[in-house]
Amino acid sequence: MVFDADMDVKWVVEHHAERVSQLFDALDLDRERLTEVREKWAEGDRVGACEALIAYYKAQERGFRRLEVTPGEGTEPAAERILQDRFTFQRVEGLAPRKENGALDWAYRGPEDDREWAYFLNRHGHLGVLLRAYEKTGNSAYVQCIDRHLREWVLVNPYPGEKTGEPQWRGLETHSRVGQWASIFYGLTRDDELSPAARILMLSAIPDHAHYLKHFHAAGGNWIAMELTSLTRAAVYWPEFQDAKDWISYAVDRLSPEMAKQVYPDGAQKELASGYHWTTLRQFEAFVELLQKAGRPPPESFEEGMERMYNYSASILRPDGYAPLNNDADRSDHRPWVRKGAVRYERPDWLWMVTNGEQGERPDGVPSKVFPWAGHVVMRSGWDRDAHWGFFDVGPWGIGHQHNDKLHVSVAAYGRDLLVDGGRMYYKGDRWRQFFRGTSAHNTVLIDGQGQSPDERETAEPLSEDAYVLTEELDYARGSFSAGYEGVEGEAVHTREVVYVRGKFWVVLDHVQTDRPRSVQVLWHYHPDCSIVLEGLTVTSTDAGKGNLRVVPASQINWEVEIVKGQEEPEIQGWWSREYNHREPSPAAIYSASVDGTVTFAWVLLPASGPVPEVTAELIGDEGVRLVVAGEASVEVTVGADGPRIKALDD
Repeated sequence: MVFDADMDVKWVVEHHAERVSQLFDALDLDRERLTEVREKWAEGDRVGACEALIAYYKAQERGFRRLEVTPGEGTEPAAERILQDRFTFQRVEGLAPRKENGALDWAYRGPEDDREWAYFLNRHGHLGVLLRAYEKTGNSAYVQCIDRHLREWVLVNPYPGEKTGEPQWRGLETHSRVGQWASIFYGLTRDDELSPAARILMLSAIPDHAHYLKHFHAAGGNWIAMELTSLTRAAVYWPEFQDAKDWISYAVDRLSPEMAKQVYPDGAQKELASGYHWTTLRQFEAFVELLQKAGRPPPESFEEGMERMYNYSASILRPDGYAPLNNDADRSDHRPWVRKGAVRYERPDWLWMVTNGEQGERPDGVPSKVFPWAGHVVMRSGWDRDAHWGFFDVGPWGIGHQHNDKLHVSVAAYGRDLLVDGGRMYYKGDRWRQFFRGTSAHNTVLIDGQGQSPDERETAEPLSEDAYVLTEELDYARGSFSAGYEGVEGEAVHTREVVYVRGKFWVVLDHVQTDRPRSVQVLWHYHPDCSIVLEGLTVTSTDAGKGNLRVVPASQINWEVEIVKGQEEPEIQGWWSREYNHREPSPAAIYSASVDGTVTFAWVLLPASGPVPEVTAELIGDEGVRLVVAGEASVEVTVGADGPRIKALDD
């Protein structure tokens, strides 16, 4: 089979008669506007019926913008590479091999043997790249490539009729193709460059996609949101299928409870990864919009639930508009999406948040926010571009895409990231993946050199009210990790308290409760752009004209400290991942000590624009820290039975 050959409708009818029969059996030919299609099919004129069906669909719009393309000879580099079977997915470019029959190897895992590469190939996002290039340049080679890939994919990847993990028919790929195909099918209704054969083959595969999405979707999480949204999409964009109404009804019944099942009352999606939170929210939103197109009322809980999800997203953003790197998230700009939500829900406070106070209305109350179900505490000085921002995780592990990072602290200030989460790297199960999702890639504590064990996936109750305080002067939050450390015997419980003195600094109090002597390591990971130096036991970034941070220990412990960057042996340390398949060396300050038993130690995190003032810090029992900043200001920060307190001291 040569897929560059001229395949017309007659060829499809002759060589794939069973597929064509299944298509017409699945259609509701009694629809009024399908009269000609029905009559030709009844007469046995299969080619005529297919041509009449194509003509019918060319008159449909279904809300898509029809492309008006002027023929041209321009080129787009990304599209040109696709013509050569070169694809770039998640930063990795590879040449997909072809089989003896001329078809691409649709299961090819890319040059780094990553199954995600094969998944992306089968999601058909590259067809969207070609479609946009065709619209921009008028180069017919791009739409001809779309045509060839569609015909080929349908013919060489028959529907298995069962749940599969193979890239061609896994749930997320099936979901993605429905959306990609709809844009192509209706966007090119006036364009003869998309062949009638491709149109018939696409239509013949829609019931298969819907069947998979209905019968083999995931049980929960962001997957079910995506899969059942695309089941609804198939019904809305191709309502001519007999089962279309059933597809919608099933999706409504099954997806309606998911807002309550996978979103906490404070608005956080339970995977507790900012990227997958957005994925789920956008699918919920698309689901509602599709139901509106179909004239079906959306579930009552969805609008209120989506507003809570938007509020969470707006509230956790860093001053630069990027979301936290929590669990399997990428460093991505969420401002355009929050802006969309601000319009939809008429929330000028969200607009203020994403514009650094240049538009909208200032939110009421202090700028910091606690999400007691998610266990996410955002400590900030304000909403301006140079504001301090801290993220403290005291919540559950998450229902998916988890990292072993409880009690991690991230800090940004004066326009850049300072203390960072390690990121996700990728999903291959190797030692790199183990590092990035492990405790060692986060700003928390190792016990006897070991990281945290898996914690509770989700919580049945919010943080207790005494676990956090937000006032005009300061923020406070407390959390504990007691699920144990990998391979560590006996008692080992880490409790961390964080006090943010608004606009000034953070104080971190760590308590390690143990029944025996231990070695303790405390990790502070700086962003790769930070140049850091070690001054005694103090670690400081020193970049001129930029935001910097000084980490100052306060304890009676004899710390040993080293800075590690880009280490691969004997163990991986000192790396940061901005997004999938990205990693770069980043400096990590590692404080190590041996302790005889239960112990308390503290840290001062002092940000500044330009040089950071010198600080001396003294631990006051187990409750707080006395600070002297630059030899001028003396303050005492304590945490006791009456809650966190700060007071100025006489020099």
